[in-house]
Amino acid sequence: MVKKSILYIFIYTLLVGCDVERLIGIDCTTFIGNDYLNVSAPDLQMDENGYYHIEWLEGYIQTFSTLNADTQADDGTLKVTWSSDSGIYYMWDWISSVNSSSYTGSDGIAHTVLAVWEEQIGDTITVYAQLMSFTEGLGEDCQEEYRDSIKVVVDNEIQN
Repeated sequence: MVKKSILYIFIYTLLVGCDVERLIGIDCTTFIGNDYLNVSAPDLQMDENGYYHIEWLEGYIQTFSTLNADTQADDGTLKVTWSSDSGIYYMWDWISSVNSSSYTGSDGIAHTVLAVWEEQIGDTITVYAQLMSFTEGLGEDCQEEYRDSIKVVVDNEIQN
């Protein structure tokens, strides 16, 4: 019984104390494979500086557009988190200009909605996307983080 306990302790120490890659010869990039993240606004026009433009729709509370995060992942579902440097306070709560997370579909693209308010006319909003890619069971040794961002100008062609 004591010999078995010592053997278990030895194996546990070996497994915990060694780097996963060195221990079993795993190359994390073989498993992750999602070294790509590209954010775009396919329904908005881009100017010569790479800024997208959304036209404020007069008479509405908000104006919306869909944003894409292409991961080029063709297998599995990946979670993309979104944030922006702009939003509004509504009833003492901060409301971001984008939804906070979405998942990729079979095409490897995640979608979110950009919502702008009249108070943001003339502002340039930066939207950030982040993809955490990891291989389950291999721990933090096989975790990668990818980020991308775009800038969106809120325009109002109808000036009062």
